[in-house]
Amino acid sequence: MVIKKQKTKTLVTRDNGRSSDAISPNFLYGCLGGCMSSYCYVGRYNNDKLYINENIEDILRSISKWAENKPMPKEPNQIDPIYYCIDIGCSTDVPLHSKHYDWQKVFDFFNEHPKLKSTFATKYPSKFGDYQLSKEKHRIRISLMPQVYANVLEPNTDSIDKRIEQIERLQEIMEVHINFSPIIYHQDWLKHYDNLFSKLSNFQFKSECIFLTYNKIQFARNSEEVNNICWKPDIQEAKNSEYAADNIRYERNLKSKLISDFSVLYSNYFSLNTIRYIF
Repeated sequence: MVIKKQKTKTLVTRDNGRSSDAISPNFLYGCLGGCMSSYCYVGRYNNDKLYINENIEDILRSISKWAENKPMPKEPNQIDPIYYCIDIGCSTDVPLHSKHYDWQKVFDFFNEHPKLKSTFATKYPSKFGDYQLSKEKHRIRISLMPQVYANVLEPNTDSIDKRIEQIERLQEIMEVHINFSPIIYHQDWLKHYDNLFSKLSNFQFKSECIFLTYNKIQFARNSEEVNNICWKPDIQEAKNSEYAADNIRYERNLKSKLISDFSVLYSNYFSLNTIRYIF
């Protein structure tokens, strides 16, 4: 992967509403992560470059401007009851690329801002280092799936057990949520998720649950082993999103049943109130 330093001209902080209240302009665009050759949407358009956007002050000003007229106290929502959460890693993996960016400067901005909280998802929690953090102002979302699927879809990432081992450490310094994403419907899927949930049963957390979205571009690019898990047009339907056209997702009636089955299994271990959203 080629690493390029630049100053981004795309300085719009975008409203979100699911994983965060808004998404920041990209501090980094691109990823060296192991899921780039499977389901990751970033790789649909940029699978060979990591852009380092050096105009960090411009990006932070964009975030600050977005927050200017937001009322405080905030009206509580499923994202957070107190702060407006900004996703700072929508197009990258923050811990994985820690050496390429001055993340402490970004975290300091959130430490000091009275309205805002940072959030980002990762498959490399073991690489999140020693930063000065105001504990309540930062949220890491650790992505988990059964290891049997991660072996194929997320090679060269932290193992699932290693990610789980990091939860306790990270809960000492910041808020930790679990990102069950993408949820895979495949052979023995509920048995595999049951095993995963059992490993998490001693932890307290909130979660977000997102079933697989795939794409024709990915199908053409990816290996037969990956496509065997992700490409099932007989049980999938077209569904465009803000990130890409020509997506396919599990057919709506089937997906409704899958959500129900997943939720029932989840409730055997955790309160359903801990699911922030599921789709």
